[in-house]
Amino acid sequence: MLKYKKIKDNLVHATAVINWKKVIIGKGNTIGPYVVIGNNAQYPNFKSNGFIHIGNENTFNEYCNVHLPTSISKKTIIGNNNYFMNSTTIDHDCKLEDNITLSSNVVLGGNVYIMNGAQLGIKSSIHQNQIIGSYTMIGMHSFVTKNIKVKPGYIFYGKPVKKIKKNIIGLKKNKIDLSMLKIETNRFNLMINLRK
Repeated sequence: MLKYKKIKDNLVHATAVINWKKVIIGKGNTIGPYVVIGNNAQYPNFKSNGFIHIGNENTFNEYCNVHLPTSISKKTIIGNNNYFMNSTTIDHDCKLEDNITLSSNVVLGGNVYIMNGAQLGIKSSIHQNQIIGSYTMIGMHSFVTKNIKVKPGYIFYGKPVKKIKKNIIGLKKNKIDLSMLKIETNRFNLMINLRK
């Protein structure tokens, strides 16, 4: 049943559909059954334009979708050591850093930026152009709507999300102290300002 082939130092299931001409990929990635990487951007006003960049040691479980970028940035980027559960959607021009977990059925709208170590719960949905801060946790079935600031190091939950409390377990697990969290918060604020 689980028939994987080794392609470019990555394990790729026989049913996966990958637009290799438009994908720049590292090593040690596992691409599961019926994953689609490199289909056209789901944005009728912009044509697909650019490449998908994937780092190392990422896991794409069954039915994940990663879409091509548009002229907005010409890059859809996935870093290293990320874990994507089944049926996740990463839309055009998204940028994901490292050590991120997207749980089953998470949907990222176009041009979403997710910082290091974030965890998104089952069926959470992120509005396009949002930034999700480092080491945040978003509860399952939550909606991150337009103009909500998802600051690093906190737990968010709801429809739309509200800040609940500091993500103490996540920060401790990732060995993030107050000075490191401050650096990540400054980086988050800089990115917010650049997007204005």
